[in-house]
Amino acid sequence: MNWFVLSLACAYFMSTSEVLSKLLMRDNDEWTIGCAMVLLSLPFLVPLLIGRDSFPISQDLILVVGVAIPFEILAYYIYLSAIRIAPLSLSVPYLSFTPVFAILTAALLLQETISFQGLLGILMVTVGAYVLNIERFVHHPLAPFKAIFKSPGSRRMLMVALIWSLTSTLGKKGVQLSDPVFFGIFYTLSVSVPMLAIAGWRIKRRAATVNLKGRNSIWLLLGGLVTALATIAHFHAIKLAPVSYMIAVKRTSLIFSVLYGGLIFKEERIRLRLLGTSVMLSGVVVLYLA
Repeated sequence: MNWFVLSLACAYFMSTSEVLSKLLMRDNDEWTIGCAMVLLSLPFLVPLLIGRDSFPISQDLILVVGVAIPFEILAYYIYLSAIRIAPLSLSVPYLSFTPVFAILTAALLLQETISFQGLLGILMVTVGAYVLNIERFVHHPLAPFKAIFKSPGSRRMLMVALIWSLTSTLGKKGVQLSDPVFFGIFYTLSVSVPMLAIAGWRIKRRAATVNLKGRNSIWLLLGGLVTALATIAHFHAIKLAPVSYMIAVKRTSLIFSVLYGGLIFKEERIRLRLLGTSVMLSGVVVLYLA
């Protein structure tokens, strides 16, 4: 299976995880759902280690994970809070900026370079973010860009895009030091420990909102499964392609998120937002042909 197919699979699983997270956060806070999603992915991931002859842990690998974990946890919290407070079809598409930021981080940390066609594809993905707010163009040509910073959900997703450009690059370094399956599981385990500590501390202080009964338990179990599938697909794909390319294709999750937003949450202006995400998809096609 090539990196493009793996990246598309990751996009679908990630988008489905976003929907389940938004549904769950009707009755729970971000820390509770973030921790629960990560923890429940582990029963699906850990069995993949059975039968392995070696576990490629090294000082360099531990250093990479140690640097990435604080950023990963911060980004995950901001990401979930953005999903909770803003429409999926308006907030999630700003993750399209991740591959743009990744051009710089991958160049600095991995010495990766991209072709002109690759750059064009990445820029097309980003232009789609402008189209998402194109209805504001009647007020001022720069209004769609200003709208990005006026919406709390959009601002938060831009922060997530910047942080994930760094952690994705560090993740590829971790895969290079080990292998996709082992690193994906080791990384998830490493992230789950501090997240569990934070969630437990919040529950003890009665600062958490927790309701995982009934249908929420079913959504959570499905969330753990799709999170595990997204994790494995992500790290297999990122081993095979430049970080900025893989992340750009992964951002086709935006298409799924916009559709989910219209079908499940009855969000408005879906046709216009589909136009913006279609521009992003065109950029992804250019990337694939690069």
